[in-house]
Amino acid sequence: MNEFESLQVQFDVITITKNCVQRITETLNSVSSQTYQNINHIIIDGNSCDETVNTINKFSHTKKITLYQQNGSGIANAFNTGLSKASGNLVIFLNAGDIFVDQDVIENIINSYFKNSWLWAFGETISISRKGYLKRHIRQHEEWRQELFLYGNPICHQSTIFTKEILDEVGLYNELLPLGMDYDFNIRASLIEEPHLLRFPISYYEITGVSSMKVFQAYKAHSDIRKRYFIYTNHRNFQIDTIGFSKAIKRFLMIPLKLYL
Repeated sequence: MNEFESLQVQFDVITITKNCVQRITETLNSVSSQTYQNINHIIIDGNSCDETVNTINKFSHTKKITLYQQNGSGIANAFNTGLSKASGNLVIFLNAGDIFVDQDVIENIINSYFKNSWLWAFGETISISRKGYLKRHIRQHEEWRQELFLYGNPICHQSTIFTKEILDEVGLYNELLPLGMDYDFNIRASLIEEPHLLRFPISYYEITGVSSMKVFQAYKAHSDIRKRYFIYTNHRNFQIDTIGFSKAIKRFLMIPLKLYL
């Protein structure tokens, strides 16, 4: 890949935000500091009533940035609004408070895209607690298998990159799913083509989002979604649900650590 070819690839970063004045600057800094230049930063604001919008407008952006107000409601609607504004060859969701691990992440993604010609890919993620004392590097799977979906979502959207081609095929996020909409979306994408595995970290993300807090509701949503796509016997479904529930208990017990460390 030469420099001219690289710069022809527009990379869209979609950021969803609402009343995140204390965190949005971290994400803005992270995107602006990327060494790759052809970045379009799309921000969908859920009608914030704090200083989030003013902070975005006053920030000294080094990349192209467009700010839109969300007309609908819910996270899935915000994601879909972001996709409707996207025009790039590659798209990633990096929500308010999420940051790239370093300045060369997008450059490394672009290099992999040219080398491997994938339709979508995901890399490693580093999860952090609210105060940043608790960190976990989520390593890449040895190989991709559809069975990884059985016990929850094995793919973090903060480290997942979609091409325009696969987004055109997958369609939009299901706005009827308040929890599990990215799980459903990833399954649909995987049925078109298996994801390419990037063996380097993409982003840091805070593990105090809705699905991380509502662990039992998320477990039930994932169970219902899984049964739409993967057909097993009642006995096998019971086994999977039992293991999934035990994992939900562990995540529930971790909530205080996520919030206060």
